[in-house]
Amino acid sequence: MSENEEKKTPQKLINSGWNFIDFPNSTGFSLLNDELRNEINENSLNTYYVIIDIFEKLIEQCGNNFDFSNNSINFEQYLDFFQKVNLMIPKLSHKIIIEDIHEMVYFIGDTHGAIKETYQLIQFFVRKIRIFPKLKIIFVGDYVDRNPNDLENLALILSFSLLYPENVILIRGNHEDRLINQHYGFMDNLLRTFYNQAEYLYDEIIQIFMKFPIAHISQIHSKDGKTARVLTVHGGIPIDHANFLEPVILDEIKDSLICEVEESKDMDPYTTSMLWSDPDEMIRGILTGDHLQGRTRFGAPVFDAFMQGNHLDLLVRGHQKWSEGFKILFGGRLYSLFSTASYDGKPRFQPKILKLIYGKAPKLISIEKNSLDSELEEK
Repeated sequence: MSENEEKKTPQKLINSGWNFIDFPNSTGFSLLNDELRNEINENSLNTYYVIIDIFEKLIEQCGNNFDFSNNSINFEQYLDFFQKVNLMIPKLSHKIIIEDIHEMVYFIGDTHGAIKETYQLIQFFVRKIRIFPKLKIIFVGDYVDRNPNDLENLALILSFSLLYPENVILIRGNHEDRLINQHYGFMDNLLRTFYNQAEYLYDEIIQIFMKFPIAHISQIHSKDGKTARVLTVHGGIPIDHANFLEPVILDEIKDSLICEVEESKDMDPYTTSMLWSDPDEMIRGILTGDHLQGRTRFGAPVFDAFMQGNHLDLLVRGHQKWSEGFKILFGGRLYSLFSTASYDGKPRFQPKILKLIYGKAPKLISIEKNSLDSELEEK
């Protein structure tokens, strides 16, 4: 089989729309029946079926009170999964993605291994996509670290994104980084589970992280031809420290960004800023220094100049913890999201996601059953 033939197969598989899964209201998810399994196997390579297989097993484990020891996924299965993900995700060609969107857009903040919230969101989004097939879902990064089930969380989000490639965008956060993963839990979790095989698995995972774009611009269109431009980054805006009141123009820097590396210390300053910087309403310029551990802070004048120079209406980001799951800054032009209830394995937050529709006020939605069920009924 040629290389081209091999790469065409998963595209046919993931474009199926998952119409063969039944999602009853009582249980949320059901498993594939034998007839449909056979149909998939007849029309696709078994080697890529691991994407569906891992997705289904994780859904089953989540539905079984998040018991990941029951019908556990072994090292060989995970390795095969991440290898196939690497084959299906192309090399990073656009570090800043620009998309025209004519439907609603949902934004998900840091998930940090929060498998329970991720499971709830995927149940919700699968149903919502059935009603609005062109809706967009943007994850702002930080899929691992800080919680014990970060491997499962990452695999569930990756498989979901590959099953719905026209709907789901994953951008890179500052925790999609080898050095950070060695200090904040992900590598330790892999070592506890797979011992000396953990490094082989991580080598595949870091290659996936390097393929994630750094930023996404949603050009959300109205029915009468108007457009709102929304920038999504994990951290903040790119900043020229030597001339911070002069806005950095994304179109001018997009081709020179250095982000296909394993660690942020090897990235260019603009990419590092988009991953690590934070908004601060208490300052007018920027604040930097060793005490901030590389997290440059930017004030309203710097932010306003950047937004105006890039013709942007709103910025959505993650990166910071908020007890209510969100923070609105700079007169409502910046939304900061946090979409995990637990941190370091302990419940601490009230996680939120954000919904945008042109002409309507931004809507914050709690990640809990009643809120998501209510949202499912809205148009």
